[in-house]
Amino acid sequence: MLRAILSFFKPPVFPEDEEKSRKAFYAHVIILALMFVILAYELFLRFTRTAQSLDSADFVLIGLFLIGVMCWWLNQRGYVFFTSILLVVLFWTASNGIAAGYGIRDTSFIVNFAIITMAALLLGWQASAIIGVMSIATALLLANAEAAGRIVTPEYAVTDFAQDISVVLFLATLFVSVLIDGLEKAIKRSRKNLQELEAANAELSIAQADLHARSAELTATNKTLQNRTERMRAIADVARTTTSVQNFDELLPLLTTIISRQLGYYHVGIFLVDEHKTYAILRSANTDGGLKMLARGHRLRVGEQGIVGFVTQSGNPRIALNVGADAVFFNNPDLPGTRSELALPLKVSDEIIGALDLQSNEPNAFGEEDISLLTILADQVAISIQNALSSEQAQRALNEAELASSRATGQVWKGYMETIQKKGYRYDGIKSDVLKESSRSGKEHDGLSVPIQLRGQTIGRLKLRASERSRVWTDDERAIIEATAERVALALDGARLLDDAQKRAARETFLSALAAKLGTSFQLDSILRDTVDELGQTLRDSTISFQLVNPSAPPSAEEPIERRDRSKS
Repeated sequence: MLRAILSFFKPPVFPEDEEKSRKAFYAHVIILALMFVILAYELFLRFTRTAQSLDSADFVLIGLFLIGVMCWWLNQRGYVFFTSILLVVLFWTASNGIAAGYGIRDTSFIVNFAIITMAALLLGWQASAIIGVMSIATALLLANAEAAGRIVTPEYAVTDFAQDISVVLFLATLFVSVLIDGLEKAIKRSRKNLQELEAANAELSIAQADLHARSAELTATNKTLQNRTERMRAIADVARTTTSVQNFDELLPLLTTIISRQLGYYHVGIFLVDEHKTYAILRSANTDGGLKMLARGHRLRVGEQGIVGFVTQSGNPRIALNVGADAVFFNNPDLPGTRSELALPLKVSDEIIGALDLQSNEPNAFGEEDISLLTILADQVAISIQNALSSEQAQRALNEAELASSRATGQVWKGYMETIQKKGYRYDGIKSDVLKESSRSGKEHDGLSVPIQLRGQTIGRLKLRASERSRVWTDDERAIIEATAERVALALDGARLLDDAQKRAARETFLSALAAKLGTSFQLDSILRDTVDELGQTLRDSTISFQLVNPSAPPSAEEPIERRDRSKS
């Protein structure tokens, strides 16, 4: 019950507007205080006055009480500004209206002090100043009217004045207390906000310093990533460019030129280890000094001379700077501008085939991060070199195989041509006839001759001569003739291979049959006779003889032990 009553009289709160909530609280307190004072004052008068009749002042107070109830309702509904104006205007009008009937020395006029304070609480100092000016003007008017006799002041007992002034002082004390309490709370909130602001500023300063540090770190990281990205792009460009080059002699100068241009190193050299793993020999360079070294056959002993020698033996990258113990590596008259050097091993699987030598004319141009990135480049260079070498070896082997195949084809067809009786045909527009001998007429230049080639060997010729000397062979006709020549070459070779296969099959059949027949014979005479019989039946138009000789006798003393002849005509 009590909680419900307290909740009913709680001031309204507007979370979205702190200033509105504060003024609604002031209005709430003022309304309740005025209503309580008016109610208490009227009750007090009813018990202390001898006359119980209501005068004009009582009606004004009752009207103010009712207006206070209405203002309380409006304040609870959120009409704070309207309620504040209504309270200030009505209470000022009522106070000065009562004073107009009783004179300036009546306590009703003294209420203006409380109304000025109320205006300051509810509407701000501008409204308080306006009420003050209006109260001063009213005081002057009332004083002049009273002095002129237009206002007759009734007798005002001291006890009544004490009662009325007590109410005024109570209201003034209440308003001033609320005002001071609000100011103290505002000051406390300001101090708290100031402390929070200082703490926030301190945290913000720390965060700002941390942000600056992170920004610097981020800038450095971005720069590093940008450099890495540029180098990865350069490596990709090198890989894309070099994969299309398979010629070894063209690849190496192209590699040194592209790497120098893409990565900005003024000298790039490629060393390859000799077959004995003794020397690392300079095979390509992009600078004038490097070309001079290349011309005189510059080489470094593996494991002994320079960082290239170290790298080609250990297989580990090495950075050299133009300071301290590394300074000895930079005494090269051909490359006087070198201030930093990085050598990377060229590896294929686990085999070291050489080194990639990068030199810069800036000090401290290489770091540990460069090693991880440029190792990828070195691996790509090694793969490109190995691919070029493998391609050249494969091409060389292919050329040798094609040459051997061409020679074998020539020898085979040379022997095969001797066994062919009809070596060509001629079509005269009506029918085809066998060529008895090659035509070498001087008029052949008027026709078209297309060689029939098989594996680089010319095994025939296809000759065409137009009936009209002015005829010109079209591109389509030439394409048909050349395609026919290719098909003919393949068909002839297929026929030869089939003929050879048939001969080998007949030979194997004969040998299998002979072996089977001889396997069933167990007498010497039968073996000799069967041998010459089978050979005679197979080798037509030939005389077959088979004789046994004494292996210990000299050739001139050989005498036949036994002989069987079989003639087939």
